[in-house]
Amino acid sequence: MNYFISFRIQKQFKLILGCFLLLFLNSCYSYKITNKEFRHFKNTDSKETAYVLNASLQKEYKILEQSNLFKITEDSTKTDLKIKLYPLRTYPSCGNPLMAQVFTLGQMPVSLPNNYEFQYDQIRNGKTTSQKINLGVTQRYWFWDIFTFNRNFEKKAGKVLLGESKFKQK
Repeated sequence: MNYFISFRIQKQFKLILGCFLLLFLNSCYSYKITNKEFRHFKNTDSKETAYVLNASLQKEYKILEQSNLFKITEDSTKTDLKIKLYPLRTYPSCGNPLMAQVFTLGQMPVSLPNNYEFQYDQIRNGKTTSQKINLGVTQRYWFWDIFTFNRNFEKKAGKVLLGESKFKQK
C-alpha cells in the first residue's frame, strides 16, 4: 500500500516538474518591430504641444508618449491641439507556431505576428483629423530571449507609431 502511494506521488511530481519545465522553456518572449527602418527611427522635427483628452487609456497614452510625436502637456489651456485616443485594437494571430516551440524545447524562435491598430483624433479649433495606424510589432518566443530586455510593448509600438506617422506625411 505504501509503495503504491509513494509511486503515485513520484508520478505526480514528475508530471508537475515536466509541466513546469515546458512552461519555463516556452515562456521567454520579446517584442520586435517588423519594419527594420523603424527600429532606430528618431524624431528630429520639432514637436507640437498637445493635450490628451482621455489619458485614462493608460496603454494607449504610454504608446503615444513613447512615440515622441507630440510634447504632451497636462494643461489644456496651453495648446490648441487636443488628442482623443481610442482603445488599441488587437487582432491575434494563430498560435500554431507555438507547437514548434514545445517540440524543440524553446530552441527554435517563433514569432506571432499579431495585428495592432492604433487610432486617435487630432482636434484643432473644432476640426477633427482621424488617424488609424497599423502597428507592426511581433511577439517572439524563444528560450534565449530570457536574456533580452525587449519586453516593453509600449516602447516598440511607440517607435512604429512615430515611423508610420512620419512615413505617411512624406
